[in-house]
Amino acid sequence: MGGCANRRVGGVPGNGQTWWTPGPGEQGETLRGLQARLDSPDLVRGVRSGDGTAISRVLDLCLPSLRQVVSAQFGLSPEESEDVLQEVRIAFWQAATRFRGECSLQTYLVQIARRKSADYLRLRRRHALRSEALDDEQVAADDGPLGKAVERLAVAEALAKLSVRQRELLELYYTQRKSYQEIAGEMGIAIGTVGGMKAEALRKLRDALSEGGLESSDAG
Repeated sequence: MGGCANRRVGGVPGNGQTWWTPGPGEQGETLRGLQARLDSPDLVRGVRSGDGTAISRVLDLCLPSLRQVVSAQFGLSPEESEDVLQEVRIAFWQAATRFRGECSLQTYLVQIARRKSADYLRLRRRHALRSEALDDEQVAADDGPLGKAVERLAVAEALAKLSVRQRELLELYYTQRKSYQEIAGEMGIAIGTVGGMKAEALRKLRDALSEGGLESSDAG
């Protein structure tokens, strides 16, 4: 990742003023206190060396501000925000060793979050336009049924490559329109893991559809 401007997120709080709603274990955390921990030389060295403990610690510390960025600045729903944050986590794990210290770790992560949020919105818009075009398109009578049958077969084959749990999760979310909380209850998993499992299932489904010559029209 290239150079990054050292910008603050969520306004400029006064002395002792919190800049997000503190999460469990972070009550009373201030911008100054957070920045001091993120600027710890040991933590920065750990991130740059790819140390998993250090990377996880940075993600835990920055998660409240990242959630505020993707939800407030980009207008994403809670479930959409969790999907984007999962992508942010993956991107940070992959890019951590390339962090050169040209900005704070917080700013580095915020820029990743902004980029992933913008990517998500572009993808959602592109698929929305594609769906509208397909709805308006008049398919020739002899080609329409055959084309749809081939696509249904390809989707069925792609779904068969997912695990039983992945298919169950997608069925609950897309077909039965269940919320993350309902899915967690029915599958017996923590609600915080639903977004990650869904993102992984969709990636696997997209890969399978691409191999079959089709592109997934789901935005995540």
